[in-house]
Amino acid sequence: MRRFAFLAVFAALAGAAASAQAADTYKFNLHNKSSEYVINGFRTFEGGAWSKNWIDFKLKPGESAEMDWGSDEGNCVVPFKVDWVGYESEKFSVDWCKVKNVYMKDQGFSFD
Repeated sequence: MRRFAFLAVFAALAGAAASAQAADTYKFNLHNKSSEYVINGFRTFEGGAWSKNWIDFKLKPGESAEMDWGSDEGNCVVPFKVDWVGYESEKFSVDWCKVKNVYMKDQGFSFD
């Protein structure tokens, strides 16, 4: 009986740990810190091709959006590009395993 109780507790703890781990995906906030430019696209480069646009909205100067890879697997360093209304896309690369915030600026970007 004691062994069964131990196994039940162990199974419950293992399930909770797996659920917590599954919920821990690469999430970050995309901030538009530009003075006047509007972001209308965000794409990542994986498997030799650019992804579909992650966003279906326009991110105006001063606005932010929560982004989520929906996974915690794969390479940490993945190129990305940002589409600006009326301007060409800009391509960048960053270590997504270390990123919590991406700040798009008039020129370039920063992250923390």
